Amino acid sequence: MDKLKKVFIFKSVIIILFIFVLSCSSVGKRIIPDSEVLSRSEIIQKSIEKVENNYNDIILKKNVGIYKKGYRDWKVVLYSEENYYLLEVSEDGNIISIEKKEYSTNNKD
Repeated sequence: MDKLKKVFIFKSVIIILFIFVLSCSSVGKRIIPDSEVLSRSEIIQKSIEKVENNYNDIILKKNVGIYKKGYRDWKVVLYSEENYYLLEVSEDGNIISIEKKEYSTNNKD
């Protein structure tokens, strides 16, 4: 009987410790920065304005590709007649990087 009592106490202590560990483990808070989150159309508009101001190249809204994966920054591709522009834009509309590329002409005549 004494041995059963020790086993019962041991199991009870293990269960109580397990519950204590689970209840005291940190859940963690995700702090969201105080920044304005813009819509896709606002990101596109800011990107077009930035390229027009920096490169004097006219971009139509129909010639825009925009991509976003998870909580990462926006990837915007603006297509003009002679060039295309790769932009990285944060969620609050800040332009992180602009890269101007030219279309390659691989004519094998």
